[in-house]
Amino acid sequence: MTDKYTISCVIPTCDRNDLLIESLYSVMNQTHKPNEVIVVNNGGKELVLPPPLAKMIEVHNIIPYAGVAQARNFGAILSSSDYLAFLDDDDLWPEDYLEKVSKTVATSNAKCVISRMDKLENGKTSLLKNPLGQITINNILVRNPGCGGPNVVVDRKLFFESGGYDPKLPPSEDKALILEILLKDVQVTVLPENKVYVRMHDNNRLTDNVKLNEGIYQFTRKYRHLMNHEQYIFNVRKRMLNAYNDGNLLSGIKYYFVSFYIKIFRFIR
Repeated sequence: MTDKYTISCVIPTCDRNDLLIESLYSVMNQTHKPNEVIVVNNGGKELVLPPPLAKMIEVHNIIPYAGVAQARNFGAILSSSDYLAFLDDDDLWPEDYLEKVSKTVATSNAKCVISRMDKLENGKTSLLKNPLGQITINNILVRNPGCGGPNVVVDRKLFFESGGYDPKLPPSEDKALILEILLKDVQVTVLPENKVYVRMHDNNRLTDNVKLNEGIYQFTRKYRHLMNHEQYIFNVRKRMLNAYNDGNLLSGIKYYFVSFYIKIFRFIR
């Protein structure tokens, strides 16, 4: 980060070689370069990097399709720096991303830094999620207020003390990590003007509703003891809506009645 701090960039990848190369160039073009770049291949295809990148970047293979959480954790284990900066293989960092993070760490000794996420689609950018003022335990228990993979930089020791990314929770493992950090009474620093570009494309972010619901179920099960009744019901309702969107009519009916129940509960409370 500065002469005092070092940083490792960890990128999990899964069968998206072309997109990965663009993401890697966004890392190598940083005004404040990471001390090491670790790519963990979680896909079933051989990873081929052009010579300029191949000379500078470590590539490690794990069991195909083990999952993004496992890939990130493996990369974190291999890392040797003070801080971990995660980036997804289809997202981009502006060239001053790490510079802004490093200045924040140097001046405030921040242990976890989250930046905002902007959507990049058809060459145009727009705000996707700005976590400013949103990173609280209560918010995370019912939604993801902006805790992603590509916009998180965390102290390596804190990462492991918090359990890393839980592979049982996709796609809720991102917010679960930040929740565990908050539960340790560690302040999460938000940089609302520091951007990460989340690219929209044909073969991304289509997490099927079955996997999505399983992640919500496992997240609710793990953190039920922290949830009040309304937060718990809110998560149940999300699962019903996802199942309905997947063609389950009965879940749609249940969703309607649970939504009605929540309105009554709020009215009489």
